[in-house]
Amino acid sequence: MRCLMKRSNDKSIIIEQLRKAEFVPYNVIGVLENRDFNVYFDDESGTVWAENEYFNYVYGDISLIKEKVASLETGFYGFSAVRGDIAEAIYRDYLLHWYEPTDRYLHMGQNFDELSMCPYELVSLSLDEAEGIDNRYEYQQEGSLEKIKDAIINRPTSAIYIDGELTSYVLVHEDNSIGYMFTLEKYRKHGLGYWVTLDILKKMQDKGSLSFVEINQKNYKSQGLAAKTGFVKDAFTPWFGIIKGRPNWFDEWQPFGQSPFMFTTLVHLRHVDQLAESNLQGIFHKIEGGYTFEICEENNKCATGTIMVDASDEAFVLKVEETTLSTYEILKVLVTYFPETQASIVLPYESELVGQIGCIVGLQDLIEKK
Repeated sequence: MRCLMKRSNDKSIIIEQLRKAEFVPYNVIGVLENRDFNVYFDDESGTVWAENEYFNYVYGDISLIKEKVASLETGFYGFSAVRGDIAEAIYRDYLLHWYEPTDRYLHMGQNFDELSMCPYELVSLSLDEAEGIDNRYEYQQEGSLEKIKDAIINRPTSAIYIDGELTSYVLVHEDNSIGYMFTLEKYRKHGLGYWVTLDILKKMQDKGSLSFVEINQKNYKSQGLAAKTGFVKDAFTPWFGIIKGRPNWFDEWQPFGQSPFMFTTLVHLRHVDQLAESNLQGIFHKIEGGYTFEICEENNKCATGTIMVDASDEAFVLKVEETTLSTYEILKVLVTYFPETQASIVLPYESELVGQIGCIVGLQDLIEKK
């Protein structure tokens, strides 16, 4: 077995090698150019791993990447826009925590003379707008404001103001992908997003950077704008998170009091365990804090219960009240019909279910003492 990738500070050599790859990992190159992440590299295979706290940016030889994952400590790890075959090789060996099916779109450059016909003044953003952008950001979280400030200071931006109000804008993420796009509701369907996108594409092209964007496969509006502005879909590059091992947190959490429990996720059941869609009908009613559910077959009620957000806000707690079905069949219905498609699910421990689905057992010591 070859040695694991080694820590490297020579980013210029790594970037040069990555640019020659058959599949150029532009997002990895972006973070190497823009951020001071820990970087591991194997020059023989061109395999690279850049890590920054939770998120990891990887590309290269699958066996070396899997070795690197195996060397990580027990915990929670995210992966950003990983080529599809590499992504699957990583997450199929662990509990898939969350999953965003995204495609990479590339823009190979063009003549931007059309910008001269823009009916709006196109300007760059100032730092004064950072907090408002963060408040409107779909993925706002701790640290996102600082990333937005970094984007405004160090990379191209484009914006349109109408009557002094910031109405539409776009920035460039730390991995050099186009993003943070937003247009005020009352100004949508007026083409503002088209103009700010063309403007930032020109700015990126002028600085010698190839533009790309990562778009969720269900975000049809963004896919349409990408095609209209000259992007071409290039590759499947999902974002995802895994849970490696069994973090101690699962022995501190008590969703069922002092009773052992099982933790799984709908994305793992769907993409790794590949639970088939259920032929039963699942009906979910939204209530405060979660849902009630009924599972039926040809109008005959098979199961009822609740699926409520746990006090920790980390998962939905499944409680079955009446059923003629196995828990496995109920989970198939959740995979097929539950509105919260990224949900983590907690349910009472069942020994026979452990071998059927990917899961983490919580309060495991209580089982071993019995």
